[in-house]
Amino acid sequence: MDHHQILIRTAKGQDEIRSRTFGLSQELRHLLILLDGHRTVEEILSRHPEIGQEVEAQLDTLLAGGFLAPHESAFEMGAYSIDDWDLLEYEHQALQEAAPAGVDIPPEPHFNLEKAKGFARYVVLGALGPVGAHRVERIDAATDASELRAELDELRDLLPKLLSPHQAKQVWDQLEPLTLPIQQ
Repeated sequence: MDHHQILIRTAKGQDEIRSRTFGLSQELRHLLILLDGHRTVEEILSRHPEIGQEVEAQLDTLLAGGFLAPHESAFEMGAYSIDDWDLLEYEHQALQEAAPAGVDIPPEPHFNLEKAKGFARYVVLGALGPVGAHRVERIDAATDASELRAELDELRDLLPKLLSPHQAKQVWDQLEPLTLPIQQ
């Protein structure tokens, strides 16, 4: 575990804090509350020495259980592009095998919904942190490209209300390529 990392609460972590839905132990719940999504693990440990020596195992439990996730700011995510997520898979080899000898078939891309949702999840959580957890749940619930497109369109309208105009534009610039291969 990198102690210079910032961890954020997921929707599951927020539910546990609000209503003790998952019945975490008092120690795990206390650590979950302390991890506010703004300070690094190291800063929190230095301010709260009472956490104890079991912190590594506790953090691993919270991460593995889906109560916490690593936080990356929208600015750090700007270094990534949609191409890094291999959104469009090509079936070039299958097409060429079916083509007559000597005919080169250009690849036809197809939309990969799960990879698109994964990329959108990454961008939204990175930009909005725990505030974006509800949006991520809605994105994950999309069962086809048109539902994902509708969620992204709603998010586009919501971003300027949650972020500065510059940040909203940055985030949308990362998400917009997801909508291009989706037919309206």
